Amino acid sequence: QEQFGSEPKDLIVQLSPCIRPPHYEIDFAAEIIRQSRDQGVTQVHDSGVCTACEISSYYSYRLEKGRTGRMLALLALV
Repeated sequence: QEQFGSEPKDLIVQLSPCIRPPHYEIDFAAEIIRQSRDQGVTQVHDSGVCTACEISSYYSYRLEKGRTGRMLALLALV
C-alpha cells in the first residue's frame, strides 16, 4: 500500500487455471484467495480450473512428468 499508493478495495485479483489438489499437495489458489480477502481485496475472481484435471486444454508438467508444452504466467500492476 505504501509503495504503490493502492487501496485493497481498488485491486482486482484474478486466478487463472493452475494445478490444484488432489494433484498438488498445496492449494495455492485457496491461499491466494484467503490472503487477498484478509488484506481487504473484495474483487477476487477464481477460474476454478485445475490444469491437471483439464489435460486436454492445459499443460501439466507434474501430471505429464515433464513431457509437455509450456505455459506462461503474467503478473501486472496497471
